[in-house]
Amino acid sequence: MRSPFSFLASVQTLLTSRRRSLKILSFGTAGLLLAAGRSLRILGESARPATGSVQLHIFVEVKSGKGPELERLYHSTYVPAIKAQEGFIWSRLLRHYESESKYEIDISFNSEKQRAAWAQSKQHQAAWPKIQNVGEKITWQGFDVLA
Repeated sequence: MRSPFSFLASVQTLLTSRRRSLKILSFGTAGLLLAAGRSLRILGESARPATGSVQLHIFVEVKSGKGPELERLYHSTYVPAIKAQEGFIWSRLLRHYESESKYEIDISFNSEKQRAAWAQSKQHQAAWPKIQNVGEKITWQGFDVLA
């Protein structure tokens, strides 16, 4: 027959290991949340768009099979070029759910003047033609951020 003390020792060991597991889980969760926030900041994205800023939504239908190339160019060429621009807030690349060819590049700047300066910059002149080369059809729409 087991003594009541051995039972208590087992319970204490279980609680200690449970506490340790919960601590590890909470630190891991906190680490993931921090990493996710850091990855957004890498692209310059803040939690909310600044009121008074501008956004440009660029719709790109890529040539057949060129989706992965657009994704690579966005990360390796476009983002490094746009991040260096004065007034840049954030950018993101989206792909439509049920399509391998329909993409959207969204950019945000503090002002239309700064966005227009980006469009005239040497960095844009080097990066944008590479995006155009994989595109079949490209359209865009601009917005003022109101709230």
